[in-house]
This record gives sequence, structure tokens and C-alpha cells, in this order.
Amino acid sequence: MALNRDNFTKKTVDILAKRVGYLCSNPGCRKHTVGPNAIKDKASILGIAAHITAASVGGPRYDANLSVGQRKDIDNGIWLCANCATLIDKDPNTFSVALLNKWKKDAEDEMNNQLRGITLNKERPFLEADLIWSNSQRWNRGYSQKNGELYGNVIVLGENQPIIWWDLVWNFHIAIYNNSQFPAFNIKIERIAGTEFNSIEKLPNLPPYANLSLRAKFEELFEGVSTEADKLIKPKVPHIIQGLQMKISYNDEKGVQHATIFRVNGDELDNTKA
Repeated sequence: MALNRDNFTKKTVDILAKRVGYLCSNPGCRKHTVGPNAIKDKASILGIAAHITAASVGGPRYDANLSVGQRKDIDNGIWLCANCATLIDKDPNTFSVALLNKWKKDAEDEMNNQLRGITLNKERPFLEADLIWSNSQRWNRGYSQKNGELYGNVIVLGENQPIIWWDLVWNFHIAIYNNSQFPAFNIKIERIAGTEFNSIEKLPNLPPYANLSLRAKFEELFEGVSTEADKLIKPKVPHIIQGLQMKISYNDEKGVQHATIFRVNGDELDNTKA
């Protein structure tokens, strides 16, 4: 037996679509959902009036506190392309009620501004970075020739402190956040000033309100005894990369480039719009 669904009326579906100009309300998509059909007196509609809270028990984001009328009301609907409508129901934890309501409001606000001829003067995507320490390590890369000058040919462990070449390694995650409703494309990170990381992962595109984590590593070769190496490796962020400035450049969906400059300051990153 099929579950009872509190479906939208045909009128509600029609109004939901028109309120956003038949564009998908997902800010990372904004796909057109209506176009011509091969039959000249028909149009092809690929959009869906999706439920923000499920139309039936057990569905994604179902709210038992809503009445039948509230579930069928236009306030509980959002216009999406077929792909995004499927996506939000496959992953309801990511696509929460609050997020879908924001998508809906932003899409309707954007359409209202276009109707009124208002041009919003604001940068589209805005990326910020955060530095997260992962671990620090020191690796023995061999004894220094200075040991022969100090101890001769024999080093007595426990009595002598051998001088060693140490590979000091700091591993980090650089979290990149897109704090906007617009996707960021062709993301690049480049050094402006200071000692840079030895390695950093490449960046993919970043959808709206999404974040990603990049692995970054800094290495330094040090000649000395173990206690000196331990002292150098103790700070989570090495002194030598303090003040490092890097630029994240990225394009909006129209190809316009934007940028954020971040600077290593203590254990944190200071972000500034470029």
C-alpha cells in the first residue's frame, strides 16, 4: 500500500517555479528548468517542486509537528532542477531545513531584485582560510661530522650527546571556507611574502557554503643535539613561517577574479579581502 503523501497543488507548483523564474534555487546550480519542446505548442519543464520537510512519514527532513495543510503549503516548497531535488533527499543531513529555506529566500530575493532593476554591488564568492596543526615530527637523518671533532671515533650513548642532522617536519591542514552563496572556480594559492610551505595540495572548485581541507607541510633541516631539535619542534607553528602571506585567487561564475590574502599570525591565519 502506498504511503499517503501531502503533495502540493498544481497551483502551488506553478507559483513556486515562477517566483524564481524557473531557475533552480540551489545557488551552486541555478540551472534553467524550462525550455522549448519539439512540439511547438508545448514546453519542457525539468524542474521539481521539492518538499523542504518530507511529504510523508519517513521521508527526508520529515516534521511530525506539521499539519497536512502546512506540509502542502508553499512555505514548505522549493523549486529545484531534477538533479538537485534528488541530491537534497539523498543527503538530508547536509541539506538541512535551514539551508533549503536560505536557498529559497536568496533565490526569490535575487529574482525580485532583477525585476526591480537593482544591481547588487558585492563580490560574489568569498573564501577564508584557517590553519589547523596536525602533528610535528623529527627524523634522524644521520650523524654530523662535528662528532669526530668533539668525541673522536667513538660516541658513548648516555654519556655523550651526539650531533645529528634532523629533519624537522610540521604537518597542517589548511581549511578553506566559501562563506557565500556563490561557487568559486579556478582556485589558486600563491605566496606573496615570507617563507612558504614545502608542499600544499591543489585546490578543486568550491560550492557555496562549503569547505575543504588541504594538507600542507613545512620542513627544515637542523644540525644539533636532540634536546635542541625538541625545542625547535615544540611550537605548533614554526617561527620561520610567521608572517607568511599567501593569496587565494578564485573566479565567480562570470569569470571575474576575486582574491583573499591570508597571513600566518601565531597559530592562526588573518584573512583580508584583496
